[in-house]
Amino acid sequence: MASPWQDTISGERPGWRQRAANDADDLDGDFAFAVDYRICRRCAGGWVENPYTREDLQRGGLAAAGLAALRAEHPGLTWHTLGGHFSDSQQFWAAAGAGVPGGYQQRKLCGHLSPS
Repeated sequence: MASPWQDTISGERPGWRQRAANDADDLDGDFAFAVDYRICRRCAGGWVENPYTREDLQRGGLAAAGLAALRAEHPGLTWHTLGGHFSDSQQFWAAAGAGVPGGYQQRKLCGHLSPS
């Protein structure tokens, strides 16, 4: 079965990947959901940044599903963000990180990954 998720090179962060889902009802190329991510197998860590859900699809569980799919494809990792979250996103990260190893807490990239 094909995955609804697309995995491509991030257009914003060199060295990062982007996990995204197109909106099947929207043919103008807008993403329904997207998030940039980086994995270090040596440290067993994963980082996510800039989750985006199209406004009319927010609070419907799409971001949670996208993050869960990413975790399922990369089992055994602790998950973090680089931080600097806006105050209005704190509630999202707390909910998204509940029960997730690492909890999407702020953490710098490990020394194995270049910061670019």
